[in-house]
Amino acid sequence: MEDLLGIECTSNPDGSITLHQSKYIDSMISRFFTADERQKFKKTSTPYTTNLAQLVIEALEGSTASEPAFPDLVKEYQRMVGSLMYCCTATRPDLAYAVHQHCRALSRPTPELVAELKITFAYLHQHPDLGLTFEAGRQHELSGYSDSDWAVKNSTSGWVIFWQNAPLVWGSRKQNCVALSSCEAEIIALSEAAKDVVYLRKFVSGMTGQQPGGPSVLRTDNKAARDLSYNPELHNRTKHVARRHFFIRDMVEAFELNVPLVSTSNNYADFFTKPLKPSSFSAMRNKIMNINQARVIYMSRLRLRGAAEIRGSNRNC
Repeated sequence: MEDLLGIECTSNPDGSITLHQSKYIDSMISRFFTADERQKFKKTSTPYTTNLAQLVIEALEGSTASEPAFPDLVKEYQRMVGSLMYCCTATRPDLAYAVHQHCRALSRPTPELVAELKITFAYLHQHPDLGLTFEAGRQHELSGYSDSDWAVKNSTSGWVIFWQNAPLVWGSRKQNCVALSSCEAEIIALSEAAKDVVYLRKFVSGMTGQQPGGPSVLRTDNKAARDLSYNPELHNRTKHVARRHFFIRDMVEAFELNVPLVSTSNNYADFFTKPLKPSSFSAMRNKIMNINQARVIYMSRLRLRGAAEIRGSNRNC
Protein backbone atom coordinates (compact mmCIF):
# COMPACT_ATOMS: atom_id res chain seq x y z
CA MET A 1 0.00 0.00 0.00
CA GLU A 2 2.86 2.37 0.82
CA ASP A 3 4.89 1.63 -2.33
CA LEU A 4 2.03 1.63 -4.84
CA LEU A 5 -0.46 4.08 -3.31
CA GLY A 6 1.78 6.29 -1.20
CA ILE A 7 -0.46 5.67 1.83
CA GLU A 8 1.11 4.68 5.14
CA CYS A 9 -0.69 2.72 7.87
CA THR A 10 0.29 3.30 11.50
CA SER A 11 -0.97 1.18 14.42
CA ASN A 12 -1.63 3.35 17.45
CA PRO A 13 -1.19 2.29 21.10
CA ASP A 14 -4.98 2.42 21.69
CA GLY A 15 -5.60 -0.21 18.97
CA SER A 16 -6.75 2.21 16.29
CA ILE A 17 -5.03 2.57 12.91
CA THR A 18 -4.21 5.79 11.07
CA LEU A 19 -3.90 6.08 7.30
CA HIS A 20 -1.71 9.03 6.32
CA GLN A 21 0.54 10.27 3.50
CA SER A 22 3.37 12.07 5.27
CA LYS A 23 6.07 10.75 2.91
CA TYR A 24 4.04 11.64 -0.17
CA ILE A 25 3.41 15.12 1.25
CA ASP A 26 7.11 15.65 1.99
CA SER A 27 8.14 14.63 -1.53
CA MET A 28 5.39 16.72 -3.10
CA ILE A 29 6.40 19.86 -1.19
CA SER A 30 10.09 19.25 -2.01
CA ARG A 31 9.19 19.00 -5.69
CA PHE A 32 7.57 22.43 -5.81
CA PHE A 33 9.55 24.39 -3.21
CA THR A 34 13.24 24.74 -2.39
CA ALA A 35 14.56 24.28 1.15
CA ASP A 36 14.81 28.07 1.57
CA GLU A 37 11.22 28.53 0.42
CA ARG A 38 10.02 25.86 2.84
CA GLN A 39 11.77 27.59 5.73
CA LYS A 40 9.96 30.83 4.85
CA PHE A 41 6.52 29.21 5.02
CA LYS A 42 4.32 31.15 7.42
CA LYS A 43 2.51 29.24 10.16
CA THR A 44 -1.15 28.78 9.32
CA SER A 45 -4.03 27.01 11.05
CA THR A 46 -6.14 26.60 7.90
CA PRO A 47 -5.33 25.62 4.29
CA TYR A 48 -6.97 28.81 2.98
CA THR A 49 -7.92 32.36 3.82
CA THR A 50 -11.50 33.61 4.03
CA ASN A 51 -10.95 35.43 0.69
CA LEU A 52 -10.42 32.25 -1.35
CA ALA A 53 -13.95 31.98 -2.81
CA GLN A 54 -13.97 35.65 -3.80
CA LEU A 55 -10.56 35.32 -5.49
CA VAL A 56 -11.87 32.38 -7.52
CA ILE A 57 -14.90 34.40 -8.64
CA GLU A 58 -12.68 37.31 -9.67
CA ALA A 59 -10.39 34.96 -11.62
CA LEU A 60 -13.34 33.41 -13.49
CA GLU A 61 -14.82 36.81 -14.33
CA GLY A 62 -11.50 38.33 -15.36
CA SER A 63 -10.57 35.95 -18.20
CA THR A 64 -11.60 32.90 -20.20
CA ALA A 65 -10.21 29.37 -20.39
CA SER A 66 -8.98 29.95 -23.96
CA GLU A 67 -7.40 33.30 -23.10
CA PRO A 68 -6.24 33.28 -19.46
CA ALA A 69 -5.04 36.56 -18.00
CA PHE A 70 -1.78 34.96 -16.79
CA PRO A 71 -0.95 32.11 -19.20
CA ASP A 72 2.54 31.61 -17.73
CA LEU A 73 0.98 30.51 -14.43
CA VAL A 74 -1.37 27.86 -15.83
CA LYS A 75 0.91 24.82 -16.18
CA GLU A 76 2.59 25.05 -12.77
CA TYR A 77 -0.69 25.88 -11.05
CA GLN A 78 -2.34 22.82 -12.57
CA ARG A 79 0.58 20.59 -11.53
CA MET A 80 0.38 21.81 -7.94
CA VAL A 81 -3.39 21.47 -7.65
CA GLY A 82 -3.28 18.04 -9.30
CA SER A 83 -0.79 16.83 -6.71
CA LEU A 84 -3.01 18.10 -3.91
CA MET A 85 -6.05 16.31 -5.33
CA TYR A 86 -4.59 12.89 -4.52
CA CYS A 87 -4.11 13.85 -0.86
CA CYS A 88 -7.55 15.41 -0.77
CA THR A 89 -9.36 12.31 -2.04
CA ALA A 90 -7.26 9.71 -0.19
CA THR A 91 -6.59 10.72 3.42
CA ARG A 92 -6.99 14.50 3.84
CA PRO A 93 -10.61 15.71 4.02
CA ASP A 94 -9.31 18.92 5.60
CA LEU A 95 -8.10 19.96 2.12
CA ALA A 96 -11.43 19.34 0.37
CA TYR A 97 -12.82 22.88 0.36
CA ALA A 98 -9.52 24.52 -0.62
CA VAL A 99 -8.80 22.06 -3.43
CA HIS A 100 -12.39 22.30 -4.71
CA GLN A 101 -12.12 26.07 -5.02
CA HIS A 102 -8.74 25.94 -6.76
CA CYS A 103 -10.05 23.32 -9.22
CA ARG A 104 -12.71 25.78 -10.35
CA ALA A 105 -9.97 28.14 -11.60
CA LEU A 106 -7.54 25.56 -13.00
CA SER A 107 -7.39 27.17 -16.43
CA ARG A 108 -7.42 30.78 -15.17
CA PRO A 109 -5.03 31.18 -12.22
CA THR A 110 -4.01 34.59 -10.93
CA PRO A 111 -1.04 35.63 -8.77
CA GLU A 112 -3.45 35.96 -5.84
CA LEU A 113 -4.65 32.36 -6.28
CA VAL A 114 -1.05 31.14 -6.53
CA ALA A 115 -0.37 32.88 -3.21
CA GLU A 116 -3.46 31.16 -1.77
CA LEU A 117 -2.17 27.82 -3.03
CA LYS A 118 1.11 28.38 -1.21
CA ILE A 119 -0.90 28.77 2.00
CA THR A 120 -2.36 25.30 1.40
CA PHE A 121 1.14 23.87 0.99
CA ALA A 122 2.33 25.72 4.09
CA TYR A 123 -0.54 24.15 6.04
CA LEU A 124 0.44 20.69 4.75
CA HIS A 125 4.09 21.33 5.60
CA GLN A 126 3.00 22.17 9.15
CA HIS A 127 0.60 19.19 9.48
CA PRO A 128 1.99 16.33 7.34
CA ASP A 129 1.10 13.48 9.73
CA LEU A 130 -2.66 13.98 9.92
CA GLY A 131 -4.83 11.29 8.40
CA LEU A 132 -7.84 9.03 8.87
CA THR A 133 -8.05 7.12 12.17
CA PHE A 134 -10.27 4.03 12.32
CA GLU A 135 -11.15 2.86 15.82
CA ALA A 136 -10.96 -0.74 17.02
CA GLY A 137 -13.55 -2.51 19.13
CA ARG A 138 -17.27 -2.28 18.60
CA GLN A 139 -18.60 -1.65 15.12
CA HIS A 140 -19.83 1.87 14.42
CA GLU A 141 -22.81 2.21 12.13
CA LEU A 142 -22.59 3.93 8.77
CA SER A 143 -23.87 7.52 9.05
CA GLY A 144 -23.49 10.81 7.21
CA TYR A 145 -23.94 14.58 7.20
CA SER A 146 -25.02 16.89 4.38
CA ASP A 147 -24.97 20.67 4.01
CA SER A 148 -24.86 23.45 1.43
CA ASP A 149 -23.76 27.07 1.24
CA TRP A 150 -26.31 29.33 -0.44
CA ALA A 151 -24.14 32.47 -0.26
CA VAL A 152 -23.11 32.51 -3.94
CA LYS A 153 -24.86 32.04 -7.31
CA ASN A 154 -24.02 28.34 -7.58
CA SER A 155 -24.26 26.83 -4.12
CA THR A 156 -21.61 24.47 -2.79
CA SER A 157 -22.69 20.99 -1.68
CA GLY A 158 -20.77 19.35 1.14
CA TRP A 159 -21.12 15.88 2.64
CA VAL A 160 -19.19 13.35 4.70
CA ILE A 161 -19.98 9.68 5.41
CA PHE A 162 -18.53 7.96 8.52
CA TRP A 163 -17.81 4.35 9.39
CA GLN A 164 -15.82 3.10 12.41
CA ASN A 165 -15.77 6.73 13.55
CA ALA A 166 -13.72 7.80 10.50
CA PRO A 167 -14.78 9.39 7.19
CA LEU A 168 -15.03 6.95 4.30
CA VAL A 169 -16.25 9.44 1.70
CA TRP A 170 -16.44 13.22 1.64
CA GLY A 171 -17.09 15.84 -0.98
CA SER A 172 -17.17 19.55 -1.73
CA ARG A 173 -18.78 20.34 -5.09
CA LYS A 174 -20.34 23.25 -6.93
CA GLN A 175 -24.00 22.63 -7.73
CA ASN A 176 -24.75 22.53 -11.44
CA CYS A 177 -27.94 24.55 -11.19
CA VAL A 178 -28.89 27.82 -9.49
CA ALA A 179 -30.88 27.08 -6.34
CA LEU A 180 -33.72 29.54 -5.73
CA SER A 181 -33.84 28.90 -1.99
CA SER A 182 -31.71 27.45 0.79
CA CYS A 183 -34.16 24.52 0.97
CA GLU A 184 -33.54 23.67 -2.69
CA ALA A 185 -29.77 23.89 -2.20
CA GLU A 186 -30.01 21.58 0.81
CA ILE A 187 -32.18 19.03 -1.07
CA ILE A 188 -29.62 18.93 -3.88
CA ALA A 189 -26.81 18.35 -1.36
CA LEU A 190 -28.83 15.66 0.45
CA SER A 191 -29.44 13.76 -2.79
CA GLU A 192 -25.74 13.89 -3.68
CA ALA A 193 -24.84 12.51 -0.25
CA ALA A 194 -27.59 9.89 -0.48
CA LYS A 195 -25.94 8.32 -3.54
CA ASP A 196 -22.76 7.69 -1.56
CA VAL A 197 -24.57 6.39 1.52
CA VAL A 198 -26.64 3.89 -0.49
CA TYR A 199 -23.51 2.63 -2.26
CA LEU A 200 -21.52 2.37 0.99
CA ARG A 201 -24.33 0.40 2.68
CA LYS A 202 -23.79 -2.32 0.09
CA PHE A 203 -20.00 -1.98 0.25
CA VAL A 204 -19.80 -2.28 4.05
CA SER A 205 -22.28 -5.17 4.20
CA GLY A 206 -20.26 -7.00 1.55
CA MET A 207 -17.03 -6.41 3.47
CA THR A 208 -18.37 -7.38 6.91
CA GLY A 209 -20.89 -10.02 5.85
CA GLN A 210 -23.59 -8.31 7.90
CA GLN A 211 -26.68 -6.65 6.50
CA PRO A 212 -27.58 -3.15 7.77
CA GLY A 213 -29.91 -3.35 10.76
CA GLY A 214 -32.13 -0.57 9.43
CA PRO A 215 -32.01 2.73 7.51
CA SER A 216 -28.70 4.60 7.65
CA VAL A 217 -28.64 8.08 9.13
CA LEU A 218 -27.99 11.09 6.87
CA ARG A 219 -28.25 14.33 8.87
CA THR A 220 -29.11 17.84 7.70
CA ASP A 221 -29.43 21.18 9.52
CA ASN A 222 -32.25 22.52 7.31
CA LYS A 223 -35.76 21.73 8.62
CA ALA A 224 -37.51 22.44 5.30
CA ALA A 225 -35.18 20.05 3.45
CA ARG A 226 -35.63 17.45 6.16
CA ASP A 227 -39.43 17.69 5.95
CA LEU A 228 -39.33 17.61 2.16
CA SER A 229 -37.32 14.37 2.33
CA TYR A 230 -40.37 12.69 3.83
CA ASN A 231 -43.39 14.52 2.39
CA PRO A 232 -43.97 16.87 -0.59
CA GLU A 233 -45.34 19.49 1.82
CA LEU A 234 -44.02 22.55 0.00
CA HIS A 235 -45.06 21.46 -3.49
CA ASN A 236 -46.07 24.92 -4.77
CA ARG A 237 -42.68 26.34 -3.84
CA THR A 238 -40.59 23.36 -4.94
CA LYS A 239 -42.35 22.05 -8.07
CA HIS A 240 -39.66 23.72 -10.20
CA VAL A 241 -36.97 21.50 -8.63
CA ALA A 242 -35.84 18.75 -11.00
CA ARG A 243 -37.09 15.26 -10.14
CA ARG A 244 -33.55 13.88 -9.92
CA HIS A 245 -32.90 16.10 -6.90
CA PHE A 246 -35.54 14.18 -4.94
CA PHE A 247 -33.49 10.97 -4.91
CA ILE A 248 -33.26 11.44 -1.15
CA ARG A 249 -37.06 11.07 -0.85
CA ASP A 250 -36.99 7.86 -2.89
CA MET A 251 -34.38 6.39 -0.53
CA VAL A 252 -36.35 7.42 2.56
CA GLU A 253 -39.46 5.73 1.15
CA ALA A 254 -37.39 2.60 0.42
CA PHE A 255 -36.21 2.55 4.09
CA GLU A 256 -32.59 2.92 2.99
CA LEU A 257 -32.10 6.28 4.75
CA ASN A 258 -33.31 8.20 7.75
CA VAL A 259 -32.92 12.01 7.74
CA PRO A 260 -32.81 13.50 11.24
CA LEU A 261 -32.32 17.21 11.96
CA VAL A 262 -29.02 18.32 13.48
CA SER A 263 -27.85 21.74 14.66
CA THR A 264 -25.56 23.71 12.36
CA SER A 265 -22.75 23.66 14.95
CA ASN A 266 -22.85 19.84 14.95
CA ASN A 267 -23.20 19.41 11.20
CA TYR A 268 -19.77 18.21 10.10
CA ALA A 269 -20.63 18.74 6.42
CA ASP A 270 -20.44 22.50 7.05
CA PHE A 271 -16.67 21.93 7.03
CA PHE A 272 -16.83 21.30 3.26
CA THR A 273 -19.04 24.19 2.13
CA LYS A 274 -17.35 27.40 3.28
CA PRO A 275 -14.12 28.79 4.75
CA LEU A 276 -14.12 28.60 8.54
CA LYS A 277 -12.28 30.64 11.14
CA PRO A 278 -9.13 28.93 12.51
CA SER A 279 -10.73 27.97 15.84
CA SER A 280 -13.83 26.49 14.19
CA PHE A 281 -11.75 24.80 11.49
CA SER A 282 -9.42 23.06 13.97
CA ALA A 283 -12.25 21.90 16.23
CA MET A 284 -14.29 20.43 13.37
CA ARG A 285 -11.23 18.94 11.64
CA ASN A 286 -10.24 17.11 14.83
CA LYS A 287 -13.74 15.65 15.18
CA ILE A 288 -14.02 14.60 11.53
CA MET A 289 -10.53 13.08 11.30
CA ASN A 290 -10.68 11.61 14.83
CA ILE A 291 -7.57 13.48 15.95
CA ASN A 292 -6.48 13.65 19.57
CA GLN A 293 -3.30 15.00 21.13
CA ALA A 294 -1.96 11.60 22.18
CA ARG A 295 -2.11 10.26 18.62
CA VAL A 296 -0.52 13.42 17.20
CA ILE A 297 2.40 13.11 19.64
CA TYR A 298 2.79 9.41 18.85
CA MET A 299 2.83 10.06 15.09
CA SER A 300 5.34 12.90 15.49
CA ARG A 301 7.69 10.66 17.48
CA LEU A 302 7.50 7.94 14.84
CA ARG A 303 8.26 10.53 12.19
CA LEU A 304 11.29 11.88 14.07
CA ARG A 305 12.55 8.34 14.73
CA GLY A 306 12.28 7.50 11.02
CA ALA A 307 14.15 10.68 10.05
CA ALA A 308 16.92 9.85 12.54
CA GLU A 309 17.26 6.31 11.12
CA ILE A 310 17.55 7.68 7.59
CA ARG A 311 20.28 10.13 8.67
CA GLY A 312 22.12 7.30 10.42
CA SER A 313 22.00 5.05 7.36
CA ASN A 314 23.25 7.88 5.17
CA ARG A 315 26.25 8.40 7.47
CA ASN A 316 27.02 4.65 7.38
CA CYS A 317 26.96 4.73 3.58
